[in-house]
Amino acid sequence: MDYGKVLLITIITFALGVLVLPSTLSIFAGEHYWYNLSGTENDVPCVKCHADVYEELQLSAHKNLKCEDCHRANKSITYASVSGSYTNVTPGKEAHAASCVACMMCHQINASQESKVPGPYAGGFNITIFGVSSPYNYSNSTHTGLYEAHNALVAHAIAKANNSTLLLDSTEACLACHANVDIRMNFNVSTGMEIYTSHEILGYDTTTGFNESQIVIDDLRITDFKVITEVKGT
Repeated sequence: MDYGKVLLITIITFALGVLVLPSTLSIFAGEHYWYNLSGTENDVPCVKCHADVYEELQLSAHKNLKCEDCHRANKSITYASVSGSYTNVTPGKEAHAASCVACMMCHQINASQESKVPGPYAGGFNITIFGVSSPYNYSNSTHTGLYEAHNALVAHAIAKANNSTLLLDSTEACLACHANVDIRMNFNVSTGMEIYTSHEILGYDTTTGFNESQIVIDDLRITDFKVITEVKGT
């Protein structure tokens, strides 16, 4: 037996073990760490992945809120929960750690879907006049939002969000004003109009003694659209 080769193989194996074993143990330990997800506290380190969002949060009106105050606050969602011991586990159903949230879930008139910290009411808006619907309360008999200048913006955001991957409900519209991001808005402005008329014969008028007629406007059509871009800076 070549004891030199055996000794060399043993040394190499030991060296590889020294290099690989700590990493293996580290991965194993990290993958099996249980975070406290009880109803009263949450020690998930959200900032580890969302440091940029956290920095924005510190400069916003929501700086005193915790991540879970919005993203684990939907009463219709069962989130994963681990309390005390790893044996006391509730698997998540509609969401595991966190869910996307619409601004109006917390800022509607009656924030009944929100389980944490309902925010001040952000009304009124009238979206029904644009034929869109939302699970959130944008108006009531007192806050009708009938003359709100941003009704179309909010309604359009809801309509788009219902058929795309945009942020939920009217959140895209909320961010247009309430976030420090560049917003580019394109307006289609008409620079012409076509008027369609017909000549109507009324006949002889005994009072005036004239045969009378009138021009009747049948249709008005705006034409010659130009796109005007407005940029809202930070």
